[in-house]
Amino acid sequence: MSTKAKVATGRLVRRNYGRGHGYKLDGEKLVGVTTAIDVLSKPALMNWYAEEAAKRAIDEWDELAELPISKRLERIRYGARDKVKAAALRGNEIHALGQQVADSGSAEHVPDEHRGPVEAYARWLDKWQVETLATETPLAHTKHKYGGTADLWATVGKLGGALCLLDIKTGKGVYDETGLQLAAYRYSDLIHLGDGNEVATPEVEHVFVAHVLPDDVRMVQVTADERVFRDFLYVLQVYRSRESWKEWPLVGSAVQPGEVEL
Repeated sequence: MSTKAKVATGRLVRRNYGRGHGYKLDGEKLVGVTTAIDVLSKPALMNWYAEEAAKRAIDEWDELAELPISKRLERIRYGARDKVKAAALRGNEIHALGQQVADSGSAEHVPDEHRGPVEAYARWLDKWQVETLATETPLAHTKHKYGGTADLWATVGKLGGALCLLDIKTGKGVYDETGLQLAAYRYSDLIHLGDGNEVATPEVEHVFVAHVLPDDVRMVQVTADERVFRDFLYVLQVYRSRESWKEWPLVGSAVQPGEVEL
């Protein structure tokens, strides 16, 4: 099976490859929203990455012992990243299965390991009267040159039918960086719908995280206004500046007397 695939056609393209994905607009590579946000210092996340690497080394000890040393190192290094990717995939599955349960009224087709959160998700859709308009939509900002993928655009009946942008989270918590992420999505200016159409990003009234727990879904309101969008643009610029150091390092080579430009 190929590890490369393209999602979306037209001006905006999202391409999946290996352990990640990327975006292009009119053939130009875009900065991913979450990639830019990763420039922020996250001490707790750094500790978690170390813990996940250690857990993989211990939990998969026998399997790792059968690999060459360099391959063992690679497996251990990607312990946390693989867990993040698995969590994202799990969130997508719960989202899709929950919608199916809500539509059909039956959970017979749901795998046992997902049954609790899927049924909770279906109840949440019904409780809040969530009507899905689009899911997993690649998006971009044509001026600021960034891309991302939004989980869910929907109207919410319990909010008077307001159009909302929602992010589906299945982790332990919801963190402030999510506000930056969703502000970037909210104020993008181009989205690619599943039917192949590219349209202007719709204006939304509210932004939420649907935090999926084992037997419940919390509706968490997120501040993702223009002020937070400006914060994201500052972060985006810091990311770009740091990337530029790779081509033009701030620290040069050692010099001798007479070699310094005065």
